[in-house]
Amino acid sequence: MPAVDRQDGRILLAERGRVALSPDGHGGVIRALERSGALAEMADAGIRTIFHLQVDNPLIAIGDPGFLGVHRRAGAEMSSKVVRKTDPAEKVGLVVERDGRQEMIEYSDLPDDLAERRAADGGLELWAGSIALHLIDVGFAVRLAGGGSLPFHRALKPVPYVDERGRAVDPTVANAVKFEQFIFDALPLAARALVVETDRATEFEPLKNASGPASPATVRDRLSDVYAGWLEGAGVLVPRGADGLPVHPIEISPLVALDAADLAGRIDPAMRVTGPVLLS
Repeated sequence: MPAVDRQDGRILLAERGRVALSPDGHGGVIRALERSGALAEMADAGIRTIFHLQVDNPLIAIGDPGFLGVHRRAGAEMSSKVVRKTDPAEKVGLVVERDGRQEMIEYSDLPDDLAERRAADGGLELWAGSIALHLIDVGFAVRLAGGGSLPFHRALKPVPYVDERGRAVDPTVANAVKFEQFIFDALPLAARALVVETDRATEFEPLKNASGPASPATVRDRLSDVYAGWLEGAGVLVPRGADGLPVHPIEISPLVALDAADLAGRIDPAMRVTGPVLLS
């Protein structure tokens, strides 16, 4: 999609004779699958469900059979996984119901009074925080590609451009509006949509920042902790520090096991963890 000037709406040029274009957001995946022929290929092959994830979250259970099972059993066209939101300021979208239809509210669009509203038990009234994971029926995707257009959202971003004299300008502040589509806007278009709550501790550790919370360091710690739990479940003694985290980094390739149950019986309980561990 073309980027336009934030002040007057003029289409920006990346260089003389070339419009400044930007990706149309993860909602564009449906159009991309249709144009590439992938949707038709899926339908011809009898593939029924698309597993769609659009954030960096290495804890996600790829192709989770339990999630897929409840999706199929419910006859849903689109399903979403959520975690229970406890901090009103947490930057996750919220799955809500309005007029009998599910929809997603981006955290940036959620007024503070709604974000902080409490239920009778003291918890957040709007608690279903999206982890950006969806199951989408291929038939529903075909219908969307055939005319179920998703809306565009405005995103204010710095976009390099050339001015009226052809001089290159590289702004450091948001000078332009980009137009993006979001896959979750398909929720109210589904004949039936399902929400499944999952365990934050074992399936949600997003990578968003270079340092601090949600950074490579915190993601590595969480992964080591999860993999240590798998080893302990298989009878292996894993040394842990005063903070409860494994003393040594641990990584288990999905080629070895997809979860703790998958690992059980494949590891000798007498295995000793005396340094960094990589099972691949």
